[in-house]
Amino acid sequence: MQALIVHSAFWRGVSLFAGMLMGKVVHDSRHRVLVAREGADLVCWCSSARSRREDELARSRQAQAG
Repeated sequence: MQALIVHSAFWRGVSLFAGMLMGKVVHDSRHRVLVAREGADLVCWCSSARSRREDELARSRQAQAG
Protein backbone atom coordinates (compact mmCIF):
# COMPACT_ATOMS: atom_id res chain seq x y z
CA MET A 1 0.00 0.00 0.00
CA GLN A 2 2.78 2.42 0.84
CA ALA A 3 4.51 1.74 -2.48
CA LEU A 4 1.34 2.77 -4.33
CA ILE A 5 1.14 6.04 -2.39
CA VAL A 6 4.83 6.79 -2.94
CA HIS A 7 4.52 5.99 -6.63
CA SER A 8 1.57 8.37 -7.15
CA ALA A 9 3.23 11.11 -5.10
CA PHE A 10 6.39 10.81 -7.21
CA TRP A 11 4.48 11.17 -10.50
CA ARG A 12 2.43 14.04 -9.08
CA GLY A 13 5.70 15.82 -8.20
CA VAL A 14 7.14 15.12 -11.66
CA SER A 15 4.02 16.48 -13.35
CA LEU A 16 4.05 19.63 -11.17
CA PHE A 17 7.72 20.23 -12.01
CA ALA A 18 7.05 19.72 -15.73
CA GLY A 19 4.10 22.09 -15.52
CA MET A 20 6.26 24.79 -13.96
CA LEU A 21 8.85 24.38 -16.70
CA MET A 22 6.20 24.55 -19.42
CA GLY A 23 4.75 27.68 -17.83
CA LYS A 24 8.16 29.33 -17.93
CA VAL A 25 8.70 28.34 -21.57
CA VAL A 26 5.29 29.71 -22.57
CA HIS A 27 5.87 32.94 -20.63
CA ASP A 28 9.29 33.46 -22.25
CA SER A 29 7.94 32.83 -25.74
CA ARG A 30 5.08 35.31 -25.19
CA HIS A 31 7.60 37.90 -24.00
CA ARG A 32 9.69 37.39 -27.15
CA VAL A 33 6.61 37.83 -29.34
CA LEU A 34 5.65 41.05 -27.55
CA VAL A 35 9.17 42.44 -27.90
CA ALA A 36 9.22 41.56 -31.61
CA ARG A 37 5.85 43.26 -32.14
CA GLU A 38 7.01 46.49 -30.50
CA GLY A 39 9.60 47.04 -33.22
CA ALA A 40 7.12 46.17 -35.98
CA ASP A 41 4.67 48.87 -34.85
CA LEU A 42 7.19 51.67 -35.32
CA VAL A 43 5.78 54.32 -37.63
CA CYS A 44 8.53 56.29 -39.23
CA TRP A 45 8.49 59.23 -41.55
CA CYS A 46 12.12 58.84 -42.56
CA SER A 47 12.84 55.69 -44.56
CA SER A 48 16.46 55.47 -43.41
CA ALA A 49 15.61 55.59 -39.68
CA ARG A 50 16.29 52.38 -37.79
CA SER A 51 14.94 53.58 -34.45
CA ARG A 52 12.45 56.04 -33.06
CA ARG A 53 15.27 58.36 -31.98
CA GLU A 54 16.79 58.45 -35.48
CA ASP A 55 13.35 59.19 -36.91
CA GLU A 56 12.82 62.07 -34.48
CA LEU A 57 16.22 63.53 -35.35
CA ALA A 58 15.52 63.28 -39.09
CA ARG A 59 12.12 64.96 -38.68
CA SER A 60 13.62 67.77 -36.61
CA ARG A 61 16.27 68.32 -39.30
CA GLN A 62 13.57 68.41 -41.99
CA ALA A 63 11.55 70.90 -39.94
CA GLN A 64 14.57 73.19 -39.50
CA ALA A 65 15.45 73.00 -43.21
CA GLY A 66 11.88 73.50 -44.44
